[in-house]
Amino acid sequence: MGDILQAIGFVGTALGIFGFFKTNLPSNAPNGAVVRIKVGNQDYDGQNYGGGIARVIGYDQQNRIVGNAYEKKISNGDFQDITLDQDTDGIQSKYIGIIATGDAICISWITLKNRDGASDSAWIGDVGKSCGQDWAWGNQEAGYVEDTGERISPSCTWLDADHTNDIISGAMKINFSSYADNLDDAISSGRACSATSFSDNAGEIDGAPGKKRDVSLRPRRPESMTKRIIISTVNPAHNATELCNHPTSHSSDVVGSDGYYCNMETRELHPLCSSLKVDGCVSIDIESGKVQKRTSLGKRTANVHYRSYEKVSERVAIRNPSLQVQDFGAEMHTADHEIFYSSRDQPSNVKRELQACCTAGFVDA
Repeated sequence: MGDILQAIGFVGTALGIFGFFKTNLPSNAPNGAVVRIKVGNQDYDGQNYGGGIARVIGYDQQNRIVGNAYEKKISNGDFQDITLDQDTDGIQSKYIGIIATGDAICISWITLKNRDGASDSAWIGDVGKSCGQDWAWGNQEAGYVEDTGERISPSCTWLDADHTNDIISGAMKINFSSYADNLDDAISSGRACSATSFSDNAGEIDGAPGKKRDVSLRPRRPESMTKRIIISTVNPAHNATELCNHPTSHSSDVVGSDGYYCNMETRELHPLCSSLKVDGCVSIDIESGKVQKRTSLGKRTANVHYRSYEKVSERVAIRNPSLQVQDFGAEMHTADHEIFYSSRDQPSNVKRELQACCTAGFVDA
């Protein structure tokens, strides 16, 4: 327990409690509370998860402002420790307000450390996902489930002040004390959602966090997202069916570990023909970025063009990061192909994952 604290995030398919790495907490500052904001990692410079924070606000137990920080920029996959400018350095912040700029940002987690040593706590992007906010796969490891050792990479929650990409919220306010202890009760009572307020306005949220905001809007995607497909078959949490069916997910089209492809524009799911040869299944050519769909034409079947992508981002797991892409035949030529490595599986598993998902050139489906 010494190296972790408990936090609320998705464990399996529902909110639960996991061990959050204390290394994700900021250090004490000589003046004021410190807020660490961690951004998700999309691995694609043309449409990344980094963005701007216009203002961070600390509030005391009576919801009075005790400190501020202004104009922060956080890069894709990075974090920033933000020290609040306080008149009295040791006053605890109970509530933290985050106001975004017009440069959209996807936040994987936020942690708070008060100067006087009050209880540390963490807000996880999975809370936003569970509570009606726009979200995407965060791809940053935060901790693990203590009973099973399963690693947790939470979703990230989107904020955007000008709603350029129809992201619904521009600001949020968190009651950090609700995420510090009694977490089982927070989940069962609904406090995991009610302890965070969201606003579509790019300004301060006056009241303390209260009832969960009802959100029914489905965001449209920027053009850069429509030109890219994400293939992630090695992370069990990257479930294309869940992402596709969730009302507030916001992502490029994906192939997930469940063996399905999702068209995020239409929210249509298609099985991969490599695993399920049925009418409507799809085959993906990783060289050209083209997708074909199996279609019945009278008594015969045909593979017809369905979609094309300029960018193919593929997540594979290997033990030896020096292994080159061409060693297992996944180098891109026409489409721009990006391969991202983790360190959990043998290279043979990588080849098997690639063959199970997609092909270098179409094969008979």
